[in-house]
Amino acid sequence: MGVKSGSRPRSDVLHGELDDAIFAASFGKLIRDEGPDIYRNPDRFFQNTHPTAALSRLCRDVFDRHASPTEAGAVLRLSTGFGGGKTHALMTLWHLAQNIGDPTMGIDLLAPAGRPKSVRVVGIDAEGAGYPIFARHGDQEARSLAAELAFQFGGASALNAFGPANSAAASPDAATVEAMLPNEPILILLDELVLYMAKLTTQEVGNLVGFLRTLMTAVATRKQAVLVITDPKDQPADSENAAKLEHLARVIEQQTGRQATVIEPIGDETAQVIIRRLFDSVDPAAAAKTSADYHALYQRVAEEHSDLIPEEALTPKYAARIRTCYPLHPRLLKTAEERLRVLPDYNLSRGTLRLFARVIRSIWDDSARDPDIITAGEINWSSQPIQADLLERLDREKFRAAVAADVVGHAGELDNAEWGSHRRVASALLLESLPLEGNSGLGPAEMTLAVLRTDEAGVEPAEALDRLSGSCWHLYPMSGSANAWQFRYEPNILKQIEERMGQVARADALDRLKTDVQKSFQGAFARLLPWPPNAKAVPERAELQLALCESEETAKSVVSYSDDTPGAQNVRTYRNAIVAVAPDVAGLEKAIQRIQRLKAAEDIEAETPATEAGKLARELLKKQKPELIKAARLEAARAFNRLAIADGSILTIDERFIAPPDTSPLQLPSGQDAVRAFLDDRKLIYGAQDSLHQDYFIERVFSGAVPVGNSPDARTTASLQKRFLGAQGLKLVGDPSVIRASILRAVTEGKLVVHQEDGSAFDNEGAVYTSNNVRQRDKGRKLTTLPMDEVTLVAEAGGAIAAGWLKTSESGFGEPKSDYQLPMPPPPPKGSGPATTTDMVVAGQFADKRRLLSLRISCLSAADAQKALGAAAPLGASTTIIEAELAGELKDGGKLSFSVADTKVSAAIKPLTMVQTLGNALAPGSSIRVTVVLGFGPEGKSDLGALLRTLAMQFPETATMEARFAPLSDVTSTPDSSAIAVG
Repeated sequence: MGVKSGSRPRSDVLHGELDDAIFAASFGKLIRDEGPDIYRNPDRFFQNTHPTAALSRLCRDVFDRHASPTEAGAVLRLSTGFGGGKTHALMTLWHLAQNIGDPTMGIDLLAPAGRPKSVRVVGIDAEGAGYPIFARHGDQEARSLAAELAFQFGGASALNAFGPANSAAASPDAATVEAMLPNEPILILLDELVLYMAKLTTQEVGNLVGFLRTLMTAVATRKQAVLVITDPKDQPADSENAAKLEHLARVIEQQTGRQATVIEPIGDETAQVIIRRLFDSVDPAAAAKTSADYHALYQRVAEEHSDLIPEEALTPKYAARIRTCYPLHPRLLKTAEERLRVLPDYNLSRGTLRLFARVIRSIWDDSARDPDIITAGEINWSSQPIQADLLERLDREKFRAAVAADVVGHAGELDNAEWGSHRRVASALLLESLPLEGNSGLGPAEMTLAVLRTDEAGVEPAEALDRLSGSCWHLYPMSGSANAWQFRYEPNILKQIEERMGQVARADALDRLKTDVQKSFQGAFARLLPWPPNAKAVPERAELQLALCESEETAKSVVSYSDDTPGAQNVRTYRNAIVAVAPDVAGLEKAIQRIQRLKAAEDIEAETPATEAGKLARELLKKQKPELIKAARLEAARAFNRLAIADGSILTIDERFIAPPDTSPLQLPSGQDAVRAFLDDRKLIYGAQDSLHQDYFIERVFSGAVPVGNSPDARTTASLQKRFLGAQGLKLVGDPSVIRASILRAVTEGKLVVHQEDGSAFDNEGAVYTSNNVRQRDKGRKLTTLPMDEVTLVAEAGGAIAAGWLKTSESGFGEPKSDYQLPMPPPPPKGSGPATTTDMVVAGQFADKRRLLSLRISCLSAADAQKALGAAAPLGASTTIIEAELAGELKDGGKLSFSVADTKVSAAIKPLTMVQTLGNALAPGSSIRVTVVLGFGPEGKSDLGALLRTLAMQFPETATMEARFAPLSDVTSTPDSSAIAVG
C-alpha cells in the first residue's frame, strides 16, 4: 500500500502557495488580527494543532489557575520547541482565552468542564515593538513594555497615569505595577523580549529587567494570574548582534529562572505535530502495516548484510517510531531536526514544514510515484521551489552544480531516467550534505535506512552509493569515515578528469586502446594477426587465424579474400580457418573516451605534488584509478564485439561472453575466450569430439578435394584438409582433429579406405599390411590416427584403387598371371616437401621414417617451458632458442610489455629466468607465452620416433608443439615395393 492510499494531505499542502505565510506562525500577527486564516480562525487553528501531552498540560496549568479563586498566580517560561513549539503554544493560549466561553473550542487540549467563565488576555509581540516608541495607540504613545501593558489593561487613562514613567529609561515601582493589573483572571503573554532588548541602551536594559522582576512578583502573589514568557534560547542572530543577543538571553534566563516554571510544549511528539499540520487524515491500518513491513525488511537485511542496517532500526521501538511518523520516515525527520537545524538561515519550524509540504506535493503530482513511505530519497531536486527553499534560502546556491550534474545528471543516467536507487541515494545524500560540515554525509548503513524500499533486496542503496562515487563530480569521501560520502561545492577528481580528458588526443587514446585490445586477444585458441591493413596482409594458413581489424569493412574483406586488391581479388582458400574481429563504431568511441579519462587521470596523478595539499587528490585518485581501469577494459572488450565469418556475416558477440555476470571487470576473459565461447554457443565451430557424417563428408569434402595426379579416385589427407578448410557450408575448424575424426568415422562406417606411407591399408574390417613379402589382414588392428600430409592416401571403399590396397596373398595377391596386374597405389607426388604436424602421435610416426628438422614447444609459463626443455634434452638438439612475449598489468601497479626472440637459452640475460621473474610480477589475466625452439641442423636428425613418443608423455598439459620433418629420402617415381605385385 502506497502513501497515496494510506494518507490524505491537507488542501493547502496540495493546492496552496506553500509560501512562508501558511507555515510561519506569527504571534504578533495573530494579536493584530493579521496573517493567514489558518492561524487567525480558531476553528481551523485547532484542527491543525496536535494536542501533545505537554501542550495539554500547559493549557490545564494555565486555565485551572484562572478557574480557581484560591489558586495562586504563576510565571511560566516556554522552552524553544520544534514545528511551532513556543509560538504555537502562545497562539493556543491566546485562542483558548479569547474563546474560553465556547465549550466546543480546543476540546482536545482543554476539557469543557471546569473552565473559567472568562479570562482577560494580553499579548505582547516584543519583536515587533518600536524604539523609542514601543507602540502607538491613536494620539497616544507607549514608550516602554510597562506602559504598553498598562494601556492594554486600562486603556488611555491607565497610560496617562504613568506620567514620567512612560519611558524606556524609567521603571515603575511595585505599587504602580500592582495597580495596573485588573482584579479578574488575567493572562499575560510576552514573546521575544530579547529581540526588543537588543534595541535598548545598557541603562534601559537594566530598567526593563527591573520591571520584569517586579511584574513576575506581582503575578506570583496575585490570585488567578498567569504570566507566560517565551524562552530566550536559540534566537536568530547575525554575526554582528550574536554576542549581544547571547548576553541578553542569559540575563532574561537568569531572571526568569528564579521564579518561572519551564515548560516544553512539544515534548517528544514532534512527528505528531508535523503529521497533524500536513495531513488531513492518516489510516492507522496503513501505518501499522508499513511499520510491520519495514521492521521485517530491516530484520531480513540485517541477517544477510549485518553492516547495512543500524542497530536502532532493528528494535521494536523503531518499528513503533515508523508507525508514529507515517507517512514520513523517521530518518527524514531526524535529518530535519538534527542535520538542518545547524544551518543559520534554516527556520526549524516553517522551513521543515515547507520542505515536507513540497515533497508531499511532488509525490501526489507524479502519477508514477507512490512510495510505501516518504523518505529523503523522494526529494525532487530538479524542482525550482525545492531549490528555492533548500539552496537559495539557506545560502547554498553553489550546490546547483551538484544538482544538475550529479543528482539529476549522473544518478538519472544510472537509473535510465527513472526514479531509481541512484536518484534516491543522491537526493538523500545532498540533503544531508547541506550543512557543509565534516560529518555532513552518509555511509552505507545510514543510507540504506534513509532510502531502502520494501521491494528491494537490501544492497541497492549501498551499491548505488558505490557507483555514484565513481560517477559524480561533486561527491567526496568524508574524512575519518570508512566508505561514507558527502556532496561539496568543489568539483572532485572525476570532474577534473572530465575536463582534462579533452586534452588527450584521440589518436593517442586509440593507440593505447589498440595496444590493450591486442594484449587481451592473445591466446592459444587461434593465431592472432593484429591490425592487418588489408586482406593481402593475412597469409593463407591451414590453422585457425583470428584477425584483429580496425573496421568491419577490413574484417569482411580479410575473411573473404586472400588478396583484395581491386581487379585482382582472390577468394580465400582456407575460409573455414579464419575469423576477424572489429569494433562497433559507437562502442569504439565510448572505449576511446574511457581511455582518454584514464590517461587524464594518469596525467593528473603525475602532476599532483606529494604535499599535504595534494593529499586529498591523491586519495581520490587512489580510489578512482582502479575503477577507471576497470571501466576502460570493460568498454574496450564491449567495443570489439563484431565478428566476421567466411559466409560474409557480421555477428555481434553477446555481452554475456564479453563480461560474464560472475566475472570481475579486472578479470575479464580474454578476447579469444569470448570469441570461442560465442562460436561454441552459436554452434559455428566444430568441437573436439565432432565429426561429419560419412555421407556428408564424402559429398562435401572428399568429392571436392583435388585428386592424386595419376589416381583420380584417391585423395591425400593434405588435400582433404585443404578442402575441409575451404568448403562452403562447413563450420569453422579450430582443431584439425575434426577432419581426422571425420575420415576415421567414414572408415569405421565402411565408406573410405586409408593407405599409409608404409603400404598398410585400413578399412572397417581392420588392416592389410605386408610382412615378409606376404600381404595379410589383421582384423584386430584399427586405424586410430593419421597425419594430414601428402603421402597418406584416402579412397572410397568399393573402388578399384581401394580394392587394390586391400588385396591379400590369400585373395590372389602374389600369384603369377600373364595378362593381368593388380592396381597399384599411386606414388607420392614427386618432390614432396617437408612435413609439419602439431599432433605428437603423428610426429612420432613421422620421426620413424623422416628426419626431424625442428621442434617448437609453446608454453604458458616459464616453469612449463623449463619442464619441456628438460624432457626434450634426450633428442640432442644442436641449437636451443627461446622466444617469449609477456604483456599485462603489474600486481603492484604499472604495465609490462616484454619480448625476446632468437635468443639462445644460454644467453647472458638468462631468458627463462628473466621470464619467470617477470611472470611472477604480473597480475592475473596477463598474457604470457614462452616458446622453446629446438633445431636439428639443415639435414635434420633421424630415428627419433621412440624419443618423441616418450616426450609426449612428459609434455606439459597446456603446451602445444609444432614439429617439422625433412622430405622422405627414398621418394622416387617407383611405387613402394611392398605394394608391387609378384609376377
